[in-house]
Amino acid sequence: MILKTLLSVCTLFVSASVFAQALPVQGGTPEILKAIAEHNVQQAKLDQEQKLLGPIGGARSTDVLAPFYEYDKTGYVVFSDDDFYGIARDMKMTIAKNLPAETHLIVYTQSTNKSYHKQLVGEYSQYIDSSRLHVLQIPQSGSNDFWSRDNLPLPIWKNGKLALADARYYYNFEPDAFFGQLFGVDVMKHNYFYEGGNFMANGRGDCLAVMRKKAYPGGVSDTAAIPDDVFKNIYGCKTLTRLKHLKGIGHADEVVKFMSDTVVVTDTQEYVATLEKAGFTVYMLPEAKVDYETYANSLIVNDVVFVPTFSESGDQKAVDLYTKLGFKVVTIPTGELAVQGQGGIHCITMNYPPIPFQNIVSAMNAKVIQ
Repeated sequence: MILKTLLSVCTLFVSASVFAQALPVQGGTPEILKAIAEHNVQQAKLDQEQKLLGPIGGARSTDVLAPFYEYDKTGYVVFSDDDFYGIARDMKMTIAKNLPAETHLIVYTQSTNKSYHKQLVGEYSQYIDSSRLHVLQIPQSGSNDFWSRDNLPLPIWKNGKLALADARYYYNFEPDAFFGQLFGVDVMKHNYFYEGGNFMANGRGDCLAVMRKKAYPGGVSDTAAIPDDVFKNIYGCKTLTRLKHLKGIGHADEVVKFMSDTVVVTDTQEYVATLEKAGFTVYMLPEAKVDYETYANSLIVNDVVFVPTFSESGDQKAVDLYTKLGFKVVTIPTGELAVQGQGGIHCITMNYPPIPFQNIVSAMNAKVIQ
């Protein structure tokens, strides 16, 4: 499938061949990263030139925005039907089986095959009660829907009500309008490429992001090019701490995680001074032995935290720290996925707060299967 991506209203384009040649790699190939970095830099220039037109993203000066934070109340955990060639199947089933009783699971698929829909419902119904399982057929788009944290719209609070923040995604999977309709909420858009895995926030509106640059040669960081105003006027950040890209694909959820308004865990010693200067109490996670493995890529769902393990000595130390911080720990072997640079538990899931579904617009060709 040839992916065609419009990069700005001012006729700035990334060659479609760059995207068409990309393999499904989390974080994108060097060619994609270079292209989106160049786009984000040009978009920042355009926004600067047009700053007299009003705040980025169209937020009104009277709007009160705040980020949704992972340790807040989760009503839905969301992931795709894709099991990444079977590697992620057991990971997803373990999550389904161990979700807190008040939490629902949404599994979305782009398939239109009714037999497959029935199979999908039957499979997950083995692990979670059908009253808490929602299988959705969503409109087809893009080439990869696996990394839900990166490609789904991020939940935010707008004037005390749920809204969604919609960034661009380089694999062109863009279900943002669908999820806005599903929950009946506003979708706040901006024209920068940005992944949800590179966004961490607490209940005070403090936000963390990694300035990804290491993964491709030369150029400027695609994330560093995104102005502070975007984080303020789209994501509701009161403060933003930008961390240097030292390892991994360059996402915050690989290296740092808020456990409360004041407590942060990280596996990267170089970040400690910066985080402490920002006013946080920092606890050190063990550093895994293999590239792309990380104990920071965990998933908090109310009082439960799903923690990656790699059959290494650090496994128990990570479990002990998360337990010390007050969470019930469910471990999930993640090494087979992580060592290929394909992410972990946090990367393939999304949290949404407990709000009711709205009627889905039939014109979107979307179906609630279960």
